[in-house]
Amino acid sequence: MAAATIWGLVDVRRRGYQYPQPPSEHRSDLTVYTEAGAAFFDGRPPYEVANPRGWTYLYPPMFALMLAPLHVLPMQDQVTVWFFISLLICWGCYSECRRLLRIACVDDAAAAASYARWFPWLAVAAIIAALLPTLNCLQRGQVGIVKLYLLLLGFRLVLGGRTYRSWIAGGVVLALPVVLKIIPLLPVAFVLFLQLAAWLRSGCARAGTACTQAVEHGGRQSRPGRRFAASSLGVAVGLALFFLLIPAALIGWKANLRHLDTWARFMLTKADDGGVDPRSGNSRAARNQSLHNAAYRLGNFASYVLAGDPDDRLVENLHAPKMAMDSPLAERSLLAARLALLLALLVAGIRLGSGNKLDAAVGFGLACVAMLVVSPVARGHYFMLLAPAVLFLPLWLDRCGQRRAALVMAAVPAALSILHYVLLSQAGRIGLLGLGTAGWLMAALVLVARAGSRIAVSDSTSQGNRSQGTVPIFAAPATLLCEST
Repeated sequence: MAAATIWGLVDVRRRGYQYPQPPSEHRSDLTVYTEAGAAFFDGRPPYEVANPRGWTYLYPPMFALMLAPLHVLPMQDQVTVWFFISLLICWGCYSECRRLLRIACVDDAAAAASYARWFPWLAVAAIIAALLPTLNCLQRGQVGIVKLYLLLLGFRLVLGGRTYRSWIAGGVVLALPVVLKIIPLLPVAFVLFLQLAAWLRSGCARAGTACTQAVEHGGRQSRPGRRFAASSLGVAVGLALFFLLIPAALIGWKANLRHLDTWARFMLTKADDGGVDPRSGNSRAARNQSLHNAAYRLGNFASYVLAGDPDDRLVENLHAPKMAMDSPLAERSLLAARLALLLALLVAGIRLGSGNKLDAAVGFGLACVAMLVVSPVARGHYFMLLAPAVLFLPLWLDRCGQRRAALVMAAVPAALSILHYVLLSQAGRIGLLGLGTAGWLMAALVLVARAGSRIAVSDSTSQGNRSQGTVPIFAAPATLLCEST
């Protein structure tokens, strides 16, 4: 905390000063939100006002309205206050991860045994994977830490809750990061999909095997359908609150609807590929490590080196020439790759939608990584969202007897994150972090699918033997411990 305080006062605060010449010395994104927040109240067009660097606000009104009170402070003080708020939220992310680990392992003896073997190395791997993106986020006054905390908090309330009140509250909290930036819609929707799969599976199990799927919670029975209905209701209520009701209460119904229409017509249409826009930054820059841009950068680099095409680094200029990866075939191929990953994620969700808490935590972590991969923009500081997957996937693989795979899957995200930041000009140019994360995600989904297939085979075999009054010797921890509770 002492080191962070000194860093915040010496470096981060300096980035918030309003430098008249050159304005690029103003290197904080926070002032985009505070300036737009003030514009919502004073009558200026909030999607046209810019911070001293010339960047404009691109998101729904809610978050700018939340930060509008900071506008009364000088810009360097705004940045400093937000820095210390973000430090507290970092502690909140750490606390939520601890609670989620406890929830995922408390009712699962195999998961608890895996956690005992991996403690504290998983925490070290997760911290290393998220450290440099988090420091980048703190330095630039970005909102990624808030987004991660809200996702963790909402998921923990849904996963560990025992009452309708907790599940609805979790859904409301999960809706807030979607309103801050649209891309968290993927992990939020996937959490609901996992609950839907668990509900449908429990119904099929009751019909086919007449087994009881109710789970005891403090003397009360809670079926997966109730959790799914309550958390879905919470998400719907949260979206209505944060998109409509709260902003309307602050700036009026007509003004809020007008601003939402502006956002949808001009900002949302740029979501897939913003290109080089002086008002919102360059989505072709090396810092954007989504799968789309990482493959775009690597393809242009290879074309430059092997075929003598224009220098791939020219894409960062406002008037860049046409590149090899600007072809319609390349665009269609990258879109197909992103859709294939989403389809694979859905298949994994069917496997992980068992009602088991560690399964659900793995699904949540993989959805956070998928958000980074399929989103058109995933700048380096977004990759703190690797942390949940690094925490939960190795535990799940170890529980399934795949300890070597667990070790690799824990180490790779940390290595990719370090290489990206240490060798940014080279690694960012070839899309190392984006392509490596996409490969890691695909490997994780394959591992989940393969383990799920073995579980299904072992389940059917063990049920057949149980019907004959025997339990097979080979159905020992490596398979039976993966059986859904």
